[in-house]
Amino acid sequence: MSDKPQGSTERFRSRLGSRFVIALVAGPLVGLAIGAIIGLVFFEPGGRGFTMSLVGTAIGITLLCLLWAGYSSLESPDPGQEPSDTRRPIADRDELVREEHDDGSTASPRT
Repeated sequence: MSDKPQGSTERFRSRLGSRFVIALVAGPLVGLAIGAIIGLVFFEPGGRGFTMSLVGTAIGITLLCLLWAGYSSLESPDPGQEPSDTRRPIADRDELVREEHDDGSTASPRT
């Protein structure tokens, strides 16, 4: 059983779900708008090129929005809640923890 709180999973699912819905609505709308601009600049309205620029940018921008929504729903865990195989990964291992002391040595300047 993991040490992280169960609430973080529900928060993640809720964030991810709501952002995917927004991406599925905003992606095609933004894609159609950009596709229309590209189509009007480079192709004649009503032609195959115009239609394909609408469809292509709508699909591409929607996929980009879904990727962006997935990445933006990730967040760093709260301090002390990082996933680990031990409760306190560094502090529980004496060989990895040492006191730092100033030994009084001075670094020689590079020549």
